Amino acid sequence: MTEESRGDRSSRNAVALAAAIAKLGIRCALEVRGGLALLLPAPDEVAVLQQDENRRAVLSLAKEHGFTHVAIELPSDHRRSSTPQADAPLLRD
Repeated sequence: MTEESRGDRSSRNAVALAAAIAKLGIRCALEVRGGLALLLPAPDEVAVLQQDENRRAVLSLAKEHGFTHVAIELPSDHRRSSTPQADAPLLRD
């Protein structure tokens, strides 16, 4: 397997991806975790991301900008801003 098939790290551009998603009319923050683009949508944008064509468009844009996966973090009471709090429990051995 070549590096290119797993996503070229040098071509990942989160700023350009965020701008492209905004052009779709989807308001969300974006976090990068390796090849994963994590979307943190505004509460009223969740319904927009539930539409198949919008999810496909976001995934296509993410791939065009060098990402391999997209995840959507749903709004919660704990997430009051575009940056979620780190309050998830951590399992230890």
